Amino acid sequence: MNTKCDSSSDVVLIGAGIMSATLGAFLKELQPDWRIQVFERLPEAASESSNAWNNAGTGHSALCELNYTPQQANGQVDVSKAINIMEQFEVSKQFWASLVDAQKLGNPQHFIRSVPHMSVVKGDANVAFLKKRFEALQQYCLFQNMVYSENTRQIAQWVP
Repeated sequence: MNTKCDSSSDVVLIGAGIMSATLGAFLKELQPDWRIQVFERLPEAASESSNAWNNAGTGHSALCELNYTPQQANGQVDVSKAINIMEQFEVSKQFWASLVDAQKLGNPQHFIRSVPHMSVVKGDANVAFLKKRFEALQQYCLFQNMVYSENTRQIAQWVP
C-alpha cells in the first residue's frame, strides 16, 4: 500500500478493504492501462470495516441493519435504502463470479461466505417495528429468505 501520492495516478482509492479491492479490480477490467493507487491508514488491508468482526467481512446485504429501514411518521417502514444496498451487494457478487469464471479469482469459498444474520430487539414498540420491517421487506424477492419469529424455542435453535 502506498504512503505517498503520485500525481500520475488515474484513480486513487482510499481504504484497502473489500470495496476498494472490488472497485480496483472492476476498473482494471474496464481500463487495464489505468494506474490505480490504494491508500490505507491501518497497518494491514481489510482490518477495519471489511474485518469479519466489524462488518460481516465482505459487504452489506442489508438483512439486519435496522437503520437502513427507518419508520416514517405515518408508521410505514421505508425499505428503499435496504433494497438499494442489497441490489449493490448482489451486483458485487455477480462481478466476483465473473472474475472466478475468467480465472482471475480463485475458489469463491476462499473469499466469500454466507454468515447467518439476526436482529434482536426488546420492548413492544421495537418488536412491532421489527415485524413491520420484516413484512415490508418480504414483498421483495431479495429478502424472501428472511424469517421472523417471536417464538423463544425457535430463536433458541437459531442461537443456542
